[in-house]
Amino acid sequence: MNRKLFLSLPALGVAIAINSSVASAGVPVTPIQHVIVVVGENVTFDTLYGAYQPPKGQTVKNLLSQGIINAKGQEGPYYMTAIQRQGVNPAGQYSARPAHGAAYTTLPQPLEIGMLDLYTLQTLTGIPDARFPSNLAPGPFQITKYAPYGVNDASTGFSSTGDPVHRFFQMWQQTGGNNQDHSLFTWVATTIGTGGANGATGPTPGQPQQGGELMGFYNMAQGDAPIFNSLAQNYALSDNYHQAIMGGTGANFFALATGDVAVYNNAGTLATPPANQIENPNPQSGTANFYTQDGYSGGSYVNCSDATQPGVASILAILQTNNINSRCAAGAYYLVNNYNPPYSVSGVAQTLGATDYVYPPQTVPTIGEALSAKSVSWKWYTAGRDSADVLNDALYPEILYVVNSEVPASTPNRTQTVDALAFSTTQSVIYNSIGDPLNASSNVVNTPALSKNLAGFQTFQNDVTNGTLPAVSFVVPKDLASGHPGYSAPYYYEQFVNGLINLVQSSSAWANTAIIITTDEGGGYFDTGAIQTVDFFGDGPRIPLLVVSPYAKKGYVDHVYHDHASILKFIEYNWGLSPLSSRSRDNLPNPVMTGQSYIPSNQPAIGDLTTLFQFPN
Repeated sequence: MNRKLFLSLPALGVAIAINSSVASAGVPVTPIQHVIVVVGENVTFDTLYGAYQPPKGQTVKNLLSQGIINAKGQEGPYYMTAIQRQGVNPAGQYSARPAHGAAYTTLPQPLEIGMLDLYTLQTLTGIPDARFPSNLAPGPFQITKYAPYGVNDASTGFSSTGDPVHRFFQMWQQTGGNNQDHSLFTWVATTIGTGGANGATGPTPGQPQQGGELMGFYNMAQGDAPIFNSLAQNYALSDNYHQAIMGGTGANFFALATGDVAVYNNAGTLATPPANQIENPNPQSGTANFYTQDGYSGGSYVNCSDATQPGVASILAILQTNNINSRCAAGAYYLVNNYNPPYSVSGVAQTLGATDYVYPPQTVPTIGEALSAKSVSWKWYTAGRDSADVLNDALYPEILYVVNSEVPASTPNRTQTVDALAFSTTQSVIYNSIGDPLNASSNVVNTPALSKNLAGFQTFQNDVTNGTLPAVSFVVPKDLASGHPGYSAPYYYEQFVNGLINLVQSSSAWANTAIIITTDEGGGYFDTGAIQTVDFFGDGPRIPLLVVSPYAKKGYVDHVYHDHASILKFIEYNWGLSPLSSRSRDNLPNPVMTGQSYIPSNQPAIGDLTTLFQFPN
């Protein structure tokens, strides 16, 4: 996600895959009456499940099974296959597949980029992380040999780590689109970071503010992530599920809701964004790979139908070589990196302009609209929307104390002013605004019958307890519980997931529920999984996906190719919905998987998750 916090404070089997079966509108075709999709943040499959050991009879593709590491987290016999190398760009031009140079002898020292300092209460930048040595081997390393897996406090130390770069053009370079060679992850990160036009405190050619943190992994074989390990042992895990879009949070949450990409428009008509908001990944003069225009106050849009646009020709050439449709409409500028959504949490339209990093209201069809059109109940629960989410958060009294000490005693209506400011500040810290993609839809936000389905986590808890859970739920945790490196960690997401599962399992809904647990994207972390190039926008690297349900295959590891559109396809299959639009990825066929290949033989193809379930005949 790579967002800056407004205030830095401490954080607290036989599968049924017969899509010829069609449900009547609003009536599920399987026993699943409730789908709950839980979306955390920023971890690849190998980062979390790199040392996972599946039950007998199951196989998994990860760092351990490939011999890159051993169960103790040490270098394995095939560690050299993950060694990082320098890259070489053509002078002045972006290349999605830079040439390879010499191997690193050691990793750059991991940095504290994006971390919260619990003593100074500041968000850190490019400071070396002294917990990690400066001579790490130039490949994957076990994070928890140096930083504990657990809570952040003075006695146990900091479990959070630095935040790797995860942006669109960077991720294309890291993977080359297919990840057949994954040796440039580190070089890309440490030559560009989050990019050029990034403000006074942002990366520079001399200090891109990225180190070797992206090569870290957690070791389940040594007890890390015990809840995620147990869930995989007892339910179904995919080792071939991918983020839909190269890059970060905003585009991937949007894809999860639409199977598509946000586009710049003026009142629904395609338009050209301000020049400073258009990506230019060509390297600046005299630099190896430091982009001309990128970063959070730089470019985020790309017109990928025009090969003369910076960075576009290199990716289009890869697509053309493989006869892959770019899905780039003529004249359309697509949002491939993070900007704020066009509406506030209360539905107020935001200002647009060259210095307002907000994308316009969208008319791209959404899963919410499709469900409502077929009278299938749904809600998108983003923690931080409900007042109770904010007022009951552990940060609120701390922020209230700070605000109360700074607002002058002579301020009119001082109590109301202090309360309102403390509330809005806390909400800005805990609420994942770009993880609330239906808040970008002009139809959803401006139609009361639809906007009422945008709720907070307290509402989700109430709905489960009261027996009013809708058929389809999307649940997004508070930022500090999301697992995002820097201000969170997988431990916190694990605790959130565990609490949610316990709540649902204690309810009457559990018998007919599927809880789908994933992340928005891989956060720029290293991963060895092969990627299917579906179109200009992705896919991206593998990320974890679990299905927790009475109908999930026990201890099963699924190898069918999936991405975020697979969740849409499962919902559509279960309730008899059509694909969301003529261009959304849920139109793609289910994969034909042959032999040991992790790439469909009929690509582009995306699964519908049914292979992770065992339903009665």
